[in-house]
Amino acid sequence: MAAVVTKKNLVLGFTTGEGKNFNLTINTPKEGLDGTTIGTAMDQIIAANALGEESIVNNKVSAKYVIQQVDEIKL
Repeated sequence: MAAVVTKKNLVLGFTTGEGKNFNLTINTPKEGLDGTTIGTAMDQIIAANALGEESIVNNKVSAKYVIQQVDEIKL
């Protein structure tokens, strides 16, 4: 039987001061997070300038789970 590996990442989307998109990927996020909790955390990241000096990100845009399933093929 082939091994199946499933990975779940949380991708947080922001915009920068220059209007460019910036994604922050969190590997193996805590289960059960809702939109309010994630939005609050994103606001705190922005307010704390947690991603660099001069607040590299200034606006939250999106949040999504990206689920990847890998099915190993036995040769």
